[in-house]
Amino acid sequence: MEYIDFFLKAFIAIFIIIDPPGNIPLYISFTESTTEEERKSISNKAILIGVSILLIITVTGSVILDVFRITLDGLRIAGGILLFVISVDILFGGRRKREYLEENHEVMGTIDTDSIATFPIALPLYTGPGAITASIVLYSTAQDVVLKLLVLLSIVVTYLIVKITHVYSENILKVLGKSGSNIIAKLMAIFLAAIAVEYFFAGILGKIALI
Repeated sequence: MEYIDFFLKAFIAIFIIIDPPGNIPLYISFTESTTEEERKSISNKAILIGVSILLIITVTGSVILDVFRITLDGLRIAGGILLFVISVDILFGGRRKREYLEENHEVMGTIDTDSIATFPIALPLYTGPGAITASIVLYSTAQDVVLKLLVLLSIVVTYLIVKITHVYSENILKVLGKSGSNIIAKLMAIFLAAIAVEYFFAGILGKIALI
């Protein structure tokens, strides 16, 4: 039961941050001028790059923390603040992320599909600072090997869902509509805000305990 609860918590946190359904309109926008074969290639490469980077950073996160002398409680506090800001942005329509990605897309209008797959689709659309922070915190707080593997599994499962949304992106968007995708994203953002608060106060309590 403990493992199931932990997996669900990890999966929900990572899924909400990566936000596969909410990113469908942006994915379609970035690939609208490509052929079906090119879109498939972009999707495969973006997912492979995104999940590989996130898995590597998740596993090596503790080493990164040691190098920069960052405590886990410090990361929890910073991660909680960052995730809360992301959740607020999603609740207000994801304006900041959308504007940032669209501006960079305009700059890269003539870049090849390999570049588009890497940036902005893999980074930062699907593997942004929020996902990286949450994954490191979850992996670092996992108390045994099974829990750590469950964090990695939750990342892989989330990216499999991303792939499904790519394959059926236009059909999903027709069913949900832009308003439907936004409603789902905003509902999920409420849970993300709650998770962010938990991270923040867990970090604060950890810091207080050391005083």
